[in-house]
Amino acid sequence: MTRRGAAAGDPLAVGRRRRIIVVTVFALLAYGGLFARAVQLQALDASWLARRAELQRNGTLALGALRGPIVDRAGAPLALSAWVQSVSASPRLVDDRLATSRALGRALGIPAARVGAQLEPSRGFAWIARWVTPEQAERVRALDLAGVRLHPERKRFYPNRALAAAYLGFAGRDGNGLSGIELAFDESLRGTPTRLAVQRDGHGRRLMTTSGQTRERRGARLVLALDVKLQQLAEEALEHALESTQARHLSLVALDPRNGDVLALAEAPGFDPNRFWEANPGAFRTRSFVDAFEPGSTLKPFTLALALEAGVVRESDEFDCENGSWQVHDRVIRDWRPHGVLDVRDILAMSSNIGAAKVANRLGSQRLVSGLRRLGFGERTGSRFPGEAAGILRPLREAQSVERANLAFGQGLTVTTLQLAASGAVFANGGRRVHPRMALRLEDEHGVTEFPSGLGERVLPAEVADRVLRMMRRVVEHGTGASAAVPSLRVAGKTGTAQKVVDGRYSQEHYVASFLGIFPADAPRLVIAVVVDEPRRGAHTGGGAAAPIFRTVARRAARSLPADGAS
Repeated sequence: MTRRGAAAGDPLAVGRRRRIIVVTVFALLAYGGLFARAVQLQALDASWLARRAELQRNGTLALGALRGPIVDRAGAPLALSAWVQSVSASPRLVDDRLATSRALGRALGIPAARVGAQLEPSRGFAWIARWVTPEQAERVRALDLAGVRLHPERKRFYPNRALAAAYLGFAGRDGNGLSGIELAFDESLRGTPTRLAVQRDGHGRRLMTTSGQTRERRGARLVLALDVKLQQLAEEALEHALESTQARHLSLVALDPRNGDVLALAEAPGFDPNRFWEANPGAFRTRSFVDAFEPGSTLKPFTLALALEAGVVRESDEFDCENGSWQVHDRVIRDWRPHGVLDVRDILAMSSNIGAAKVANRLGSQRLVSGLRRLGFGERTGSRFPGEAAGILRPLREAQSVERANLAFGQGLTVTTLQLAASGAVFANGGRRVHPRMALRLEDEHGVTEFPSGLGERVLPAEVADRVLRMMRRVVEHGTGASAAVPSLRVAGKTGTAQKVVDGRYSQEHYVASFLGIFPADAPRLVIAVVVDEPRRGAHTGGGAAAPIFRTVARRAARSLPADGAS
């Protein structure tokens, strides 16, 4: 009795029984949960699990297509693609890091230390060299090193190296267009990747299940309006001018005024897109499209054309140019050299700011601004080039006489080189606006897609356009554009010299020199805009720095103009 009572009242025994009961309850709950989960997986989620297992076991492998070629209007190659090899490593699988580094360094012609830095054991994957030559790939293959592999990759080649680099742009290592034409037409050039069915084994390795060969689906062939011979002439002229003027940047756009075809678009300095990763990213900007500047006196033909169209002046009307200095409210308008009385033709030939401002007074602010917008200023050209700038053209009130005077000779608005060339085409084609046409057609397995002519609506009476063209001939024959003259070739043009705005003020040291030229003036085939940003050596004017570049290109191009075709 005594022992039983003692046992029954023993606190230790009671505690053990409670713990046993708690553990038993939890065990039963756990087994119950497992049983419920098993029922759910086997009965309720069986179809979902089956689908998931199928997705893990079966999948697709996307094989990227080779990027389509880019050629000029005559079929000369500008950009091509091919399969090349790249070298990678799985550092954790490398047996001897030092020996592997030395062997790969010798095979690839790169320092062993650089290879060794990529083979840190903590890394799961590392690129050793991308886009190696066939000879280098063969040497690496012969080494048969543990943890080192060759990968096939697509590579973009630019056979003309720096030719038209800023315009063409480049494609990155993943095969996507990153700038320029490559970006503008990226979707068509990339093509459609081929997708293959694959299975994975227990280690996640892909096993091909598709038999036979898979046809490669290459991107479309893009035929540009560019003429590679004219492009070469333009780039040679810019390279020479870059050396002689020590300018920050030069650009040239040449287009056909009959259809808007961009026949040449050159910029200097340039870069080699084959090795784009070594270039300064600033060189990638296609400044002819994206950099806007004040055009200065190259705007005067447009001001005079609008005044002639409105009937507020005639070519023979004379204006007193005040001997080179004319006060408008609190500002003084100056000419580059003093002039007395000039008629409208000589206002253009002598590039009188005062004369242009007085013509604009007759025209009025609203008609000047709306007319310039109609001619293509203050809005994009319609080229659809990535990042194209519209320039700036602000509205004016009639009372803003100072702003109107400045606008008349190209201050207070901004334009791009392409915009200047496209707007200038109105004088070369009888008053029709053009929208630059970059490409002629796309060719793929589905057929040919032709791009329409860039010749647009009439924005100026033909008679007015022809009169201004004749006035622009006087600029070259008797005025500020004499250095653009080409023997035995009729040339029309207009010079421009604009002060750059520095710290909110017009600088007396930094200029943009420009020239807008048309030839042959009696039957125009080319409109060429040349812009020299900050010439630092020699002349800083449009006549001294930009017009000679036009002359060089026009003289040589006249002997080999692109095949006639105004469609």
